[in-house]
Amino acid sequence: MNNTLMEVGHLVQLHWSRKKENSICTFLYLHISVKKEIPDIDETSVKNVVGVDMGMNFLVTAIDSKDRMLFVGSRHIKNKKAQYKRIRKQLQQRQTPSARRRLKKIGNRENRFQTDLNHKVSKALIRFAGKNSLIALEDLTGIRSATTRVKRKNRYYSVSWAFHQLRFFIEYKAKRAGIKVIAFDPKYTSQKCPKCGHTEKVNRNKKTHTFSCKTCQYTSNDDRIGAMNLRTKGIEYLHNVSVQA
Repeated sequence: MNNTLMEVGHLVQLHWSRKKENSICTFLYLHISVKKEIPDIDETSVKNVVGVDMGMNFLVTAIDSKDRMLFVGSRHIKNKKAQYKRIRKQLQQRQTPSARRRLKKIGNRENRFQTDLNHKVSKALIRFAGKNSLIALEDLTGIRSATTRVKRKNRYYSVSWAFHQLRFFIEYKAKRAGIKVIAFDPKYTSQKCPKCGHTEKVNRNKKTHTFSCKTCQYTSNDDRIGAMNLRTKGIEYLHNVSVQA
């Protein structure tokens, strides 16, 4: 079995003080990195397949082999991003040194907000999947070019949200939890009926975020459909692996 070396960081707080009147206490932080050997996941041990759709309506929509669902809404994210955008626009119009300093602080605060939320979402997904699972993700490599086809009001959110960071967090947390992650091409995953296989653009209504198959009339949320089709891709992958073994 192959092993993977993962770098794990530890933050240690050191306290130093002088025993004199009016002394100054100093806190030092030491970051220690160590490498931990983690065995690669054996695909034959996978008991659960989780399809994960990521997007603007729900940040994460996941469905597992038992049809359990996990939804992470994005309304509060959009509101927060819109707030940062308004503040940034106001500061950019001022063109003053203090405005530029505050712009930098706002940028750092927004990055911390994204990073913290991505950590929480990835942790929740790993807990939802459980050990000996396969997570089938969307390959969002071309997400920036895809934003030209979304509504103008959603373009800033889709470009600026750290989806690639979220995928990285999911992958390294999964590795440590004994979960395999594979990214699949998401093409047609929101247009294909997971029940009868009929694929057509009009099956999906982007405005209402709904899916209705024109052949078998199966109806559901379009993000759930995407997650279901990604789960199918994961199941097919495992089948191909078992056939080749």
